[in-house]
Order: sequence, then structure tokens, then C-alpha cells
Amino acid sequence: MPQFLLPSLIGFLLASAHFLQAEAVPTERVAQAAVPVTVSVKDGMRRGGKPYFVKGAGGDTRLDQLAGLGANSIRTWSTGGLDATLDKAQSLGMTVSAGIWLESECSWFSYAKPEQCAKQLERVKAEVLKHRHHPALLAWGIGNEAEGDGNNADYWKQLDRLAVMIHEIDPAHPTFTAVAGLAPAKVKGLNEHTPHLDYVGVNTYGGVFSLRPHLEKVGWTRPWLLTEWGPSGFWERPKTSSGAPIEQTSTEKARMMSRAYDEAISKGGACLGSYAFVWGWKFEASATWFGLLTDDGLTTEPVDVLQEKWSGKPPLNRAPTIQPLKGVPTQAIAPESPLHVESSATDPEGDPLTWRWTLLPEKPHAVEGKPIAMPKPIQGVVVTQLDSAAEFKAPAKPGSYRLYLWVRDGKGHAATATAPLEVR
Repeated sequence: MPQFLLPSLIGFLLASAHFLQAEAVPTERVAQAAVPVTVSVKDGMRRGGKPYFVKGAGGDTRLDQLAGLGANSIRTWSTGGLDATLDKAQSLGMTVSAGIWLESECSWFSYAKPEQCAKQLERVKAEVLKHRHHPALLAWGIGNEAEGDGNNADYWKQLDRLAVMIHEIDPAHPTFTAVAGLAPAKVKGLNEHTPHLDYVGVNTYGGVFSLRPHLEKVGWTRPWLLTEWGPSGFWERPKTSSGAPIEQTSTEKARMMSRAYDEAISKGGACLGSYAFVWGWKFEASATWFGLLTDDGLTTEPVDVLQEKWSGKPPLNRAPTIQPLKGVPTQAIAPESPLHVESSATDPEGDPLTWRWTLLPEKPHAVEGKPIAMPKPIQGVVVTQLDSAAEFKAPAKPGSYRLYLWVRDGKGHAATATAPLEVR
């Protein structure tokens, strides 16, 4: 071998050995230093030794805009893309409650089977090891609404095993699980089987106003955090004769959320804060039900409420207010029937408004494993529209539809109102 090639070869072998060694170790960011977070009934949540009250929303998009509203944290439902989310949050001075997906009891997974629980524990362990040192990490959310009716003791026991394991490998961050309401059976399961969970996350919507007295009634004495809250859920709203839920306007949602924040969240105590649902856009029950943003990225009146609650200051330019739609029958109508529909909207700053009336299918086509995309409008049904009023012709094809009105102010905000329509 030529003498001059020897140093290059040695360098190549050393680099290769280093690469192979790095590949054998989990991709853990050990160079970063975690900010320790503690939770107790007496002191609430403390981050880096200082009080920390969560002012956040669920979702991991448009974080610059969210931080500008005064939010200090976000919540995720899985660790997919968590590296980038943590880095972005850190750059904005925000934190992340990192969700870890857990299986629900089903035909292919049972919490009564130790071998399946052991495999799940190893998966969760790997996820924690990868991200535990990131300074933007706030807490580990072990499972979201995976508890069923709350009577599965095996689930709660596994949850506690996961919490113990996480505390052993990551003592800097607390653990919680998010439950769909805190029914007595769930309180019993948590109290009897999960002593190592630091707090509970509660997902609740219309029940938010009775949450504090309910927690006292069922004997919940540990810290808690609202992990999902917002307008009334579609399962809680009045229905038309065809069973379609009647959605609140964006103005009604804003009023409800303002009252909910004052009555359930800002009082503090055992409450550690909240994550509003959902930051971004999502088609769930309708194209406007839960999204704090419209499908084209405009903020709605509930965002103004959150900004004022989080920052203590109202926004300089606010979203329009809107009234419910009038003229949409709650009973089924015949195909191609004429409809005259009205509403009214105003802008707090007097900005000129633009109105958009649309009819969409009530239940658009869904592709398994993918979020529902914004459906295409039904063609040929809007006869005329003059801002606050529109003339419609019902579709010729029988089915379930929903009429929408978006009112935009040209400053990045919108108001929304909808009404279901059944054609028979």
C-alpha cells in the first residue's frame, strides 16, 4: 500500500467506526439540557423552579402566530415529527406537552396480555429516550382517550407502569393521561391504580362549566389540566329532525369560551392550565366546528378571546361578529325547493366585510388514515347572494347537506355560521 494513502485510510476507518457506533445508539439529543418541571397540589406546576401556568392550544402548525397571541405551550397527540416541533417551540419560547399514542382495548390489543403490554412499554421507552433532554419539553401525555368507560383495571395498571418507567429514565418531566371526561369510574381507576401519574388531563367541552364542582363531587384531589376544551361538541348540541347537530356561530363559541376560561381555568388552584382545541383547521362534524382557524387560515372570534385571556390585552383588530342563519328549515325539504336565507354580521373596527355562502355535503368522503379534506361546494344551488341574504335552490339529489356562511374582514379574520339541510 502506498505510504501516502495510510492516513486517509485510518481516517476513513475511524469515521466509519464512529458512524456505526452512532447508529447503534438511539438518536438522543444528549447535548441539550432539559428544563426540570415539577407538579404538586401545593405549588402547582413549576418549570425551572418558577411557576408555570399552561396557556396553550392543541396543534403544531403556525406556531409563530400562536406565540404572538400570548400562548406559551402546545399539545401534541403523538411523537410524529416531534423533533421539529420541539425545535420550533424552543425558538419561540414555548413548551410542548408531548403526546404518546396508546392502543385502546381492541381485537388486536389487550391490556390483559402481559406480552403486549411489555412490547408497548418498550415502544414508549424508546420515544421518551429520544426526546427527554429537549429544553422545550414540558410533560409526557401517556395516551389520549384510550381508557374506554374507565372500568378496565388492566389499562390503569399499565398506565402506572408506563409512568414509573418514564420517571426512571426522565425524572425532569411529569406524566399525565388525557381522558374523555372524568366519570366516577375513571376517578376510581386513576385513584386506585395510577399513583405515579403526576396529574390528569381532562378533555371536556359542554361540560366545562360543571367541571370544578364535578371534580370535588367525585373526590379528585390531585392536579388537573384541561387538555381539550372549546365550543360545545356536536354530540352535545340540539339536533334537527334528521339528527344533524346544530352548530354554534363563531360568536356564540367565543362567548362560551370566554365564560369557560373565567369559570373553569383562570381560577387556578389545582388547575395547571389548558389547551384549547384545535389550533388550525379540521373537518370534524363540519368544516367550522372545532377549528380556531378557517380552512384558508383566517382566525375566528374565539382566537380573540384566547389572546385576551392569555396576554391580558385585546387584539388590535378583532374578528367580525355574526348572528345565526335564518330561513333554513329544520325539517326535510323536497329536491330543488327554493330557500331564502339571511344573517347579519358586524365588524368591531368597521372594516368592510365580504360574504361567502356555500352548500357542502354533511358527511364528505373520508379516506381511512387521512384527515378529511375540505369538500368541494355543491354546484348550482346558490341562485343569488347579496351579502347578508342569499337565495338557494335545494340540490336535486336527496341527502344531508350543510349551508355555510363565511364573513371576512380583509384583515385576516372571519366569522362563521352554519345550518344543516336535509333533502328528501
